[in-house]
Amino acid sequence: MNPVVKFLLILVVSLEMTFVLNYQVNLLIIVTTGLYLLFSRLSWQRYLLLVMMPILPALGAWTSFSIYGTRDMAIIMVTRIIAYIFLGAAFSYTTDMILLLDTLEQRFHLSTTFVYGLRGALTFVPRVRQEIKIIRTAALMRGESLSFYSPQLFFKAILVSLRWSTRLAEAMASHGFTENAARTHFQSITIKKRDWIIAISLLILLQLVILYL
Repeated sequence: MNPVVKFLLILVVSLEMTFVLNYQVNLLIIVTTGLYLLFSRLSWQRYLLLVMMPILPALGAWTSFSIYGTRDMAIIMVTRIIAYIFLGAAFSYTTDMILLLDTLEQRFHLSTTFVYGLRGALTFVPRVRQEIKIIRTAALMRGESLSFYSPQLFFKAILVSLRWSTRLAEAMASHGFTENAARTHFQSITIKKRDWIIAISLLILLQLVILYL
């Protein structure tokens, strides 16, 4: 499914779930997204994170609503929290962000400058991680230990990122990039009718479930 269609589907489901006080609907969404994530063949670390992440907010919601509200409302809020987390994971864990940005640029006319800026930032993420390791190793060679929350570590990483961003801007300009100019694309993105049909069918199915549960 195209990333933008998937995003719109998850957004509509999330908004609708906010106004539906039915834990059975929440459970259905949890099971559906859970199966989708299971068949997506993610790494075991992500599955573990998906299991651990809802524990604290779910316990907090259960405790507060059990004491100051009703047990039924506590069940609704706990299942809603888990459903939100699973929906977010269904998007973030299975979506190609580059394809998402390309679709937004070509089909939804998002600013090209903004899109290329985000693409550059996504490209820099692994390089920033590697640079942080280098900074910490260099500090250890001087007898200093920089923790992950050290201001010195963040300051040096920011300086390196600023230098990279300048180089990226110069490289884009040297390759003919002009802001707000018409551009051609090596790969033309199309949203298939099948994606819209699947998304609309799932939304209709959700409405039927809400009506009859």
